[in-house]
Amino acid sequence: MATATDPICLMQVDTDNPNGGRSEHDGQTYYFCAPGCRIAFERDPEGWASGRNRPIPMEEPQSQPLTIVRRLFRRGRGE
Repeated sequence: MATATDPICLMQVDTDNPNGGRSEHDGQTYYFCAPGCRIAFERDPEGWASGRNRPIPMEEPQSQPLTIVRRLFRRGRGE
């Protein structure tokens, strides 16, 4: 499987089947992990291709303390 780096979020994308599609700019093809990244690129392709816009690297999800989960489930129950 060939991969490319999404210029928006720096995720690796399968070039044969990119979930977010692909876009051409100045003769180069860019691949995207999700439609939102492609749309962001297409709004300012020169900014992303030139490096003027800084990538937004995705981070691993962080676990939340159980107390936050408990608060979420209590909402709307009058507690």
